[in-house]
Amino acid sequence: MKKLLLALIFVFSHYATAGDLFNGLNARPFALADTLEPDASMGAYPIWNGEGKWRIFDISKRETTGSSTVPAGNLELFQTEGKNFVAMMRVSANLGSASVKWLGEPCKRDNTLYKANIGKSVWQDNCVMINHISGFYANPPASGVALYALLKEQGIEIPPTVLQIEFTRNGSNGNFLHTILYVNPELMGFSRETEPNWARNPWHKTQSFNDPAKKQFIDALGAWALKFGGQMDAALDKKADAFSAIPSWRSVLTGQPKPAMAKPQVILD
Repeated sequence: MKKLLLALIFVFSHYATAGDLFNGLNARPFALADTLEPDASMGAYPIWNGEGKWRIFDISKRETTGSSTVPAGNLELFQTEGKNFVAMMRVSANLGSASVKWLGEPCKRDNTLYKANIGKSVWQDNCVMINHISGFYANPPASGVALYALLKEQGIEIPPTVLQIEFTRNGSNGNFLHTILYVNPELMGFSRETEPNWARNPWHKTQSFNDPAKKQFIDALGAWALKFGGQMDAALDKKADAFSAIPSWRSVLTGQPKPAMAKPQVILD
C-alpha cells in the first residue's frame, strides 16, 4: 500500500448509500456466496456489476499504511458458471477523507501485457494494467480460504493461470478506488496453462505476443480495459452510473475474425 505524503489535518467523512456495503466504518454482515446487489456501493463508490452474477466472499475494513492512516473498505467477489470459474474481483476504497496525497507510481512497471497511464497529474493516478498470474490461488489468502473450500466441495477448479486487469485511481484528498479483476482465459477458448513459473508461462508476453489468438485477445482486452479506466474518474466522483456502459470482459472478441497463423520471426537451423 502506498505511503501517505503531506499529511495535514485528518477529517473523517463517512459515506453511505441505501445499497452500501458499509454503514460508516462498519462492514455489513454477509454470508459466503451472497449475491451482490446491482446497486451495491462501497463508501458511496460504485461497483462494476459485470454480468450481474457476482457473489461475495469478503467484506472487511482495514487501515492504510503510512505516517497517517485512512480507513478503507475491501470487497472480494467471485463468479462461477456451472463447474467453471469465471472471474474474481477485488475492490478497495477509502471510507473517510483526509488532507493527504498518495505517493507512488502504480504505472511504473514495464513487464506487462498492457499498460496505460491516463492520470491527470502526478497526484491524480489513473493506471490501467494487464498481466498474467501463474499459480493463481495455489496458496489462498486468509480471506479466500472459505471460498477455496466451497469451490473444491462444488467440484469447481480454479484455473492455475489467469489474467489480471488492474485499475488504480488515486485522488488528492486521501481518496482512492482500486479494482482488480482476475479473469479465466480458458472461457475464451484458450488451453489451460499449468506452468507455475511466471517467466516461462505461455501467457508471458515473450510467448503470447507471438501467438496470434492470444495477442488478439490481449489487444481487445486492453481496449476494453482502457474504456473501463476512463470511467474511474466518474467512479472516484461517486457517480452511481459510472460503470453502467461497461460490458462483460467476455464480449471483447465479439464480431472479430479469427487471426491467421503467424510465421516465426526467427528460423533456427
